Amino acid sequence: MGQTEGKHGSILRATLELISEHGFHGTSMSKVAKRAGVSAGIIYHYFSNKDELINELYIGVKRNFSEMIIKRLDESQSLRKQIRELVKSTIEVSVRRPEEMLFMEQFLQSPYNRPQIQETVNTYYEPIMNVFKKAKQEQIIKPLPDPVIFALTLDVAVSLAKQHDAGTLQMDDVLIEKVTEACWEAIRQ
Repeated sequence: MGQTEGKHGSILRATLELISEHGFHGTSMSKVAKRAGVSAGIIYHYFSNKDELINELYIGVKRNFSEMIIKRLDESQSLRKQIRELVKSTIEVSVRRPEEMLFMEQFLQSPYNRPQIQETVNTYYEPIMNVFKKAKQEQIIKPLPDPVIFALTLDVAVSLAKQHDAGTLQMDDVLIEKVTEACWEAIRQ
């Protein structure tokens, strides 16, 4: 990684940490600069303002999350196995990356969240959406609206990962398998 990429990455990492600790409003550009070990002028070299910085961070975090989940997707497996793997991967990635997961949730409830940003990040999740779409077409899962299917699968994974991060639930391999099975049972035909 070059020095330029290093500074850019340090700024994004510092922003994520500060938002996690202090929220959006408590995260100033000067705090980001101090945490990243760069001058405020360097931040403005990469980002024209705080909104642009936060939006780029969100898009990058969503892209990374989707890549981590999708990389374990094996299209040669049955749709049942693919869906189970997507749910399991979502749980595991969310448990391993609580700071990013909580940032994404916080972003969705903030004024930074805009339709054009969601259009961008939705493209990263197309392979996941396609698995569920195909499973519906082949009548492998219930003919429920997509938001219901996702609430019964991927949203469960994220919710349990938040509980794991809070220390109210220990998501070990055995429980992850049981939750994966329960999510499958909730949507299977």
